[in-house]
Amino acid sequence: MTLKKITNKQRTSYLHVTQSEILTIDWNDGKNIVFYTFNKDKVLRVVDKEYFGLTTVGTNYKKIEEQLFGSLEDYCSTKGDNGDIYFCTHQEDKLYRFDKDGNKTLEWQVEIGVGHPIYDLKFESPDFIWFTFPTGQTVSQVSISDKKEIFKIGEYSWDDDSEFLSYPESIFINNSHLYIPNMGNNRLYKVDLKTKQMELVKTFNEKIWQYAQTKFGTFIVTDSGIYEMNG
Repeated sequence: MTLKKITNKQRTSYLHVTQSEILTIDWNDGKNIVFYTFNKDKVLRVVDKEYFGLTTVGTNYKKIEEQLFGSLEDYCSTKGDNGDIYFCTHQEDKLYRFDKDGNKTLEWQVEIGVGHPIYDLKFESPDFIWFTFPTGQTVSQVSISDKKEIFKIGEYSWDDDSEFLSYPESIFINNSHLYIPNMGNNRLYKVDLKTKQMELVKTFNEKIWQYAQTKFGTFIVTDSGIYEMNG
């Protein structure tokens, strides 16, 4: 397996993955943030917030942002079925859902994390959301309709010396597996969505913050940069 650097990490953050490109944000000093995107050419280019909103959320991004607690870029999001889109942020333990017209159809105060903040979420059809609780060394699957946890990896421990998960900051789902990069122990795990069996994919030489698959490549975010994985 080889890694090809796309850019230095600097203050860039969460990767927002779409069908044809990846968007990220350089937070700079927290005031003058810069939005970037890259696609199959693997070359970063600067875009504005409108492009970011239209690409990651859709034409109703302004309407949705007005109904959120903070700015759109403060949130992680995941697309559901029938045009639904879900949002969360570590700044508040809430799950928001909006329909294709930008109407809020769910605002749920998530209380399953035993005080640990949510850092990422991914939708799994037909009715599930996976959450990451990195300070609790736990990833959880919940039923959206029942608002109940139905499966978890980890025990919401305040001890950072966990056997498997160690600060899982983010997750990624494809059709068959859930991928869990762990910032605390440099490990990338994958979980079979049917059997819930977990296996180690790779241990990296530095902290791994995020993993993403696209039609134009597989990418990771580590302490030193954003990389494309080959092989």
